[in-house]
Parts: sequence; C-alpha cells; structure tokens
Amino acid sequence: MYLHVSNCRNILRPALLVLGLCAAAASSAADNLAIEPFPRAEVARERVQTDVEHSVVIGNIRRINNQVRAEREVQAVGELIRLSWRIPEGHSAREAMAHAVAQLQEHPHTTLFFCEGRECGSSSLWANQVLGYSRLYGPEENQLYLALRLDDQPQRFISLYAITRGNQRAYLHLDQLTPAQPVTEMLYPTPATLGKILHAEGELLLPAVLAEDTDSTVTSAWLDLAARMLRSDNRLRIQVDGAQAPAFVQGLLDRGIDQQRLEIGEPLPEQGVRLEKR
Repeated sequence: MYLHVSNCRNILRPALLVLGLCAAAASSAADNLAIEPFPRAEVARERVQTDVEHSVVIGNIRRINNQVRAEREVQAVGELIRLSWRIPEGHSAREAMAHAVAQLQEHPHTTLFFCEGRECGSSSLWANQVLGYSRLYGPEENQLYLALRLDDQPQRFISLYAITRGNQRAYLHLDQLTPAQPVTEMLYPTPATLGKILHAEGELLLPAVLAEDTDSTVTSAWLDLAARMLRSDNRLRIQVDGAQAPAFVQGLLDRGIDQQRLEIGEPLPEQGVRLEKR
C-alpha cells in the first residue's frame, strides 16, 4: 500500500498523532534517498511503498496491445520511494538531471540505460504508465531518462526522469528501489548507452572484464557490447588500456572491428580495461 504523505490527515486519529506520522514518513523517505534535491526544488509528489515488486526499466519502451512493454527490465522486491520535484524557474530539467547524476557518480555504480529526447519514446507512456504521474507528461524532445544500479550497501536501483513541460515548468522524478535481497545477476548497459557515456566523459572503465579469462561469459558480453557500440558509430576510434588490453583488442578484431579504429594503450589498470575516445 502506498503511503502518500499529503493524505495523512485523512487517517482517523488524534491530530498530534497524525502530524507525527506525516513528519516521520517524510523524514524517513528523505533520510533514505541517495541524492539531495535540486536547490529550492519543491516536492510535487512523494510516495513510499514497502515490500513491493517493482520493475526497473533499462531499455526502450513501447505500447503493445494497450500495454507498455520494456525492451529490458529488472524486477526485484523491496522498498520503493517515488519522488517528483518541481524545479525552480530559471533552471532546466537537464540541470536538475545533471545535479542528481553528479551525486550518484560518487557511489560505485553501473549505468544501465540512458536516453534523451524522442529516442526515449512517448512521454505520455513514461508519465502515465511507467512512472504513474501525469504531471510528468511533456514534449518528447524535452525528456531524459537514466537508470543505474548503486553497487554499495545497500544495493539500490535508481531511475531518473527529467522533463520540461509545454508550460516551461521543469520536473525531476526519482524512483529508488532498495531490494530486500540484492540482485546478483549480471546487468549490462545497452550499446547506445555505452556510446553516450564514452562521448560524454571521454573514457569508460569496464571493471568486470577478467584479466585471467578472456573467454569468460562476462568478458564475451562486454566484447559484444563494445563491438556493437563501435559498429553503430563508424567514426568512433578508441584506445584500450589495461593488462588485458591486447586480448580485448583481439576480441574486437575477431568481431569484425577495423584495426585502424583500435589502439593498445598503457598496461593499467591491472584489473579490467579502460576505453578512451580518440
């Protein structure tokens, strides 16, 4: 059952007890959040649900037979916090997203999916079906979505949706799922997400690549993703750093990537490989 803080007054209990419950609920949600709100942002809606099964969207969405289907998703049972903020005038949805992402990047994390603008699909589907808050609907070119996993303790899945509506009001929505039992399956970003990170940050660390076993399932999966990323952007050239860089480059060559687009760099890091945009 959702606990909607603004509805606490409807509970038939003495007024002081009601106020205490409202304050405790709001404080609990704020204390457990992985990020601080954007400065002077106003809470538009807040909901907390415990012991709920929730699906985190980590791929493109579309409507099939009047139902929303995600290309990829991960399901888990745990505590779900859903918060929507209205961003102060003079600031954009993109600013609010960047403010949140900067905080999340301070944690060990795995970025799983990112999209922006029309490539995210229908804003109406995101607002009404995925996030359940119609006020998040806006022009599709004004939206951004990010899903990642925080890999510290406790494990948390974070989904961020930012939108500037037609009336120029900007909103940021956060879904934070804390699984009761950590999700242990390997989760990978999409090739498009890999490319966006590499273009934005100039480098990309793949820590899960095993130096001692280039034929492992995990390493093969990263090689497949890197090869698909390179095939989707024919102008992209990369340098591969790390003790396992020669074997990783050979794996990309075996997958049909042109040798002129690949360089072997320094022998660090000792574990995993680092991809640098050239």
